[in-house]
Amino acid sequence: MSKRQLNIKVSSFKNAVSEVKNIWKRAEQGEKIAEPIETLRFEDTVTLMKTLTPRRLELLQHLHTLGATSIRALAKKLNREYSNVHQDIKILYQVGLVLQDKTGKYSMPWDKITTEIPMTIIPARKTYKRHKNQVIDHLSHH
Repeated sequence: MSKRQLNIKVSSFKNAVSEVKNIWKRAEQGEKIAEPIETLRFEDTVTLMKTLTPRRLELLQHLHTLGATSIRALAKKLNREYSNVHQDIKILYQVGLVLQDKTGKYSMPWDKITTEIPMTIIPARKTYKRHKNQVIDHLSHH
């Protein structure tokens, strides 16, 4: 089984649409795009950093290692309060970094996360609302 990679980028919605159009054109011209491209986008670095805190990154690593598991089992493994782990899982699920199966267990299927942060200044939104500044796109071309 091939390893799955998630790309996390900081870019505007306009740039995201432009990238999708470019991939679409390449595919229409017959270019074979073998691997699915899975990308999570944030419109600004502040939102990315507020979402992917060190504790949440640790949680993602443990969740990946454990496989599909309950929040209670994950909290026990991390030696953290259930309510805090529940809140982190809720946020990570909302942005698409954590998946939930039919039995209610959570998982993190990517073997690697690559983060791309441009060094150009992208202004943060004046009013910060958790997870409203991101765009998630999952493209699959065969």
